[in-house]
Amino acid sequence: DYPSLPIKELVSFPNPKRAVPIMQLRVALLLMAWFHLIQSQRGGIRQVNIKTTEAPEPGGNAFPPECFLNILIMLDRSDSVKGGFNQSRDFVVEVSQELVIRPDRHDVAMIVYSGLSYKREIYKWGTFKSNDQFYKTANGLRAVGGTTNTGKALEVALNLLESRNKKIPTVVMMVTDGRSADDTRELGKRLKSLDKMTVFAGVAGDPKLIGKKDILNYVVDEHHIVSQNGREKAATTARKLLRKAQSKCPKVITTTTTTTTTTTTTNPITGCELDLVFVLDFSTTTDPIYKEYKKMAASIVKKMRIGPHHTQVACVTFSSAGKTSTAFNLKRYKDNAGVLKGIEGLEYYGGTTAIGTGIMEGIDQTDVKHGAREEATRAMIVFTDGWNNKGPDPMEASKKATDAGFEVYTIGYTGEKENMVQTNMTMLGMIAEDGGHSFTHGDIDKLIGKIGARGAPCLNGGIVSSTSTPPRIPLGKGKPTTRRSTTRRGRG
Repeated sequence: DYPSLPIKELVSFPNPKRAVPIMQLRVALLLMAWFHLIQSQRGGIRQVNIKTTEAPEPGGNAFPPECFLNILIMLDRSDSVKGGFNQSRDFVVEVSQELVIRPDRHDVAMIVYSGLSYKREIYKWGTFKSNDQFYKTANGLRAVGGTTNTGKALEVALNLLESRNKKIPTVVMMVTDGRSADDTRELGKRLKSLDKMTVFAGVAGDPKLIGKKDILNYVVDEHHIVSQNGREKAATTARKLLRKAQSKCPKVITTTTTTTTTTTTTNPITGCELDLVFVLDFSTTTDPIYKEYKKMAASIVKKMRIGPHHTQVACVTFSSAGKTSTAFNLKRYKDNAGVLKGIEGLEYYGGTTAIGTGIMEGIDQTDVKHGAREEATRAMIVFTDGWNNKGPDPMEASKKATDAGFEVYTIGYTGEKENMVQTNMTMLGMIAEDGGHSFTHGDIDKLIGKIGARGAPCLNGGIVSSTSTPPRIPLGKGKPTTRRSTTRRGRG
């Protein structure tokens, strides 16, 4: 009997004469809700849950160095990526950190291309004998311009792939913006059809401008296209794509036998991993000698093998609490030259001396986001004159570093310099883990011998056997190392 009113009027008119239609609507809605509840409890109404999921993220479990792979890198350096070529090149280097490049591990080949009139650089299988050799070559590449002839590059790649080790899986990493002057459909289909083959693309430049249609000619699906919108994030995703091949890879099994048990395990590490943190005193009293600290740090690095599966180095400089910072973290540099350059670039700034603050800053390098590795041994070397006057107790900070898995060493300069304050070797001995961990510049070779013992078997490309001494405290595992009580007695 009520006049038909638009919904807008039902819910907005304040006229009391129209309150009845509004009340009627509310009652009807309540009855409907009650009916739905009763029926759903009786099973009269079947509820359908629609589950929405995001696109699957590529990746898998950890990528073991013992997983033998052929890796073919195809790097576009044409005009269309010229502005972003350095980013593309660095992307390749970042992703290659996932590999152990050696004749008996991962065999890497590379094709660097642009237009037909420009010479392609072709690095065949077996060219690169180590990660260091690959990094040096990759970092030396430069953009040349020209049109993009990905089709011709794919033709060269297919010929090169004929000489690969066909008994093991192959990963092809295309680093390009996807745009090509020639047709890639047939060649891309042939590439994808090869046995034990995984192909993905690392896209250079603005993701909105990529030639996705062309890229899909040679990759399986969109989940195998990695955008370089943020190089480190893209490199992390690319590493996950590399790990997809793990399920196809043969496992290297080592058997360790003891007097009581026999254990079969997979050995996924080189055995030479060391996370090394330098903590350098740049306070005012070290003005005459801070350069000696840099020289000593550099001499240690020169005796090490730097790399993602060997020694990684971080550097902290300190004076007062507000002037203490991490100059570079563990994952910053991938080779000796990079670390030496980082040390050379350290700038002196002076201030009061907070040794404990410097040590605590160094402990932050146990975080995986800074490059810490689960399989690595940890060591910290504190370069100081020992005259502490600010911040937390250096001995307590050193104990925390030990509990975090570090072997703590100290080293002081005891030579003669104008206006030099004599080094407090007593304090250095108290900060160090024990008497055998405190050194002077005169016996730095002994310190290098101790620090380098972990990586010595790998200096010439060897791998530590499964029976070698394991890391003292693997990241996140094991019990904290404790010091003898006598080392803390009477230190205040």
